[in-house]
Amino acid sequence: MTTSMLTPWADLLSHRFSDVSEEYGPNSHMVVSALEALDDTPWLEHVVEPLADSRVIVVQSWDDALTIFNKDRLYNVNGLLETPCKCVDDVFERFPERDAWWQQAREEAKRYTLLGGIPRHRPREDRDRIFEHLYEFVSMLLAEIIAMPEAECTYFREQLSWFHTGHFPCGWDGAWPSGSMRVY
Repeated sequence: MTTSMLTPWADLLSHRFSDVSEEYGPNSHMVVSALEALDDTPWLEHVVEPLADSRVIVVQSWDDALTIFNKDRLYNVNGLLETPCKCVDDVFERFPERDAWWQQAREEAKRYTLLGGIPRHRPREDRDRIFEHLYEFVSMLLAEIIAMPEAECTYFREQLSWFHTGHFPCGWDGAWPSGSMRVY
């Protein structure tokens, strides 16, 4: 895969729709664009294909990708990097009315998110962890969008581009936001 095939998250989330209400708050158009992008995502279908992009650390195997579940305080139980999660969570604490928009968006995402591509050859525990990771990614992506602009974080939106190409963003190398995303 070449870098040119990676669609920037800003492009994935920029579609305008004539029939979008404010049901997800002031960022409803971006939430609906995210749902559309998620519906069109080939989840994990290209993880074994060669990847060349100097902006990321290329992960070479499922075993290496799944180390996000073995890290101590950097990642939560679902393999999500804690610091960007906290950026979003802090906004929801300050603006609790956004929680209803987020819950509605999460419910809607179930219709548009088919989390396929999970490798059947992996042990059941790994498959369950990958599924939970993908589900929590979708949840935090929507939360990050709804928390804009107060959440000065694009971590989950940046991952969307990689998921949308069928790869697996699997953690961070360095002290976020410095460093590089890890991608399988």
